[in-house]
Amino acid sequence: MLIVDAQVHAWSDGESTGHHRRPPITRAVLEKEMAEAGVHRAVLVPPLWDPSGNDYSLRLAQDAPDRFAVMGLLDPGIAEPAKAVRTWKEQPGMLGMRFLLNTEERVKPLLDGALDAVWPAAEEAGLTVALLIPGALDRVTGIARRHPDLRIIVDHLGVPRGASGPSAFAHLPELLALAAHPNVHVKAAGVGDYALDAYPFPSLDGTLRRVLGAFGPERIVWASDLSRLHHPYRRCVTHLAAALPELGEAELEMVMGGNIRRLLGWR
Repeated sequence: MLIVDAQVHAWSDGESTGHHRRPPITRAVLEKEMAEAGVHRAVLVPPLWDPSGNDYSLRLAQDAPDRFAVMGLLDPGIAEPAKAVRTWKEQPGMLGMRFLLNTEERVKPLLDGALDAVWPAAEEAGLTVALLIPGALDRVTGIARRHPDLRIIVDHLGVPRGASGPSAFAHLPELLALAAHPNVHVKAAGVGDYALDAYPFPSLDGTLRRVLGAFGPERIVWASDLSRLHHPYRRCVTHLAAALPELGEAELEMVMGGNIRRLLGWR
């Protein structure tokens, strides 16, 4: 099975912020940890704290296109964001785009309409966009409905920043409602970190089954979000298979790598 981690932050300079590990995750560090965990490929999501922006991740993807691809960050403050979207994939190694909308300040460009021109441009360009958008999932409904050919990934299953235990999935009905839109996918990133119990985190089994029942295996994307992972990488790799034994081999392969490769067109 080709296992593809759909979200890893890699950086070589600067110190991380918040709940992420402090030392940089360089290419050497990442490849070592991927080998130990049994991960074959990784989608690099540049972190905000990297002073080089998307550059370091793109360099890794250009050096090893069979190992790394990038879902880069677009500066929402640029004058013509739609123009940047149209040429986004002309950057070697850049296969998708991610928007951080997880704080009151960061979600403003979405709420005030500054990103309205981005969605049709991304739809026309065949670009997959990932949205970290806890607390504003209703906005995803509008985007998905107006742009049915835009491939959308809702990051972290919509869980609010820093949430754990039962409160982490208080928004679950809103998340499941998004399954009505066939262009919406969900990213199960480091899900075990939301649990208060030990591996294999049985407290999450019911939630994961409801997500699987709503979206199906063809619209769930596995990821680790390695830099904030609080349990061993290998356990993150094996968690969904342990939690959802009803997944057949072909379905598990979709979740663990096939879906993200399809969404990004990563051959």
